[in-house]
Amino acid sequence: TAKPRLTGVPKPHAVVELTFNKLKSDGVNIYSQREGDAGFVFLARDTATPYVDTRACLVAGKPETRKYKAIFVIDDQEVGQASDEVVVTCQP
Repeated sequence: TAKPRLTGVPKPHAVVELTFNKLKSDGVNIYSQREGDAGFVFLARDTATPYVDTRACLVAGKPETRKYKAIFVIDDQEVGQASDEVVVTCQP
């Protein structure tokens, strides 16, 4: 039933810094959803906080809202519950 605590902070140039707790897990799988995505897509597996999303905005020069969630990983298997969704608005 454990779930990660995930926070997101927008940085310049559409960068988002995500911090998370690991508890006793090996790390977390991080998922994101941007406008136009049908659902959440896998971004990365990270074992040390923070994770930095450096993707450019889909439309150059236009702010973009991104949703993120994370789930614990132990021995390459997702365990527990997904974190609460974090919404971050990126500025180009």
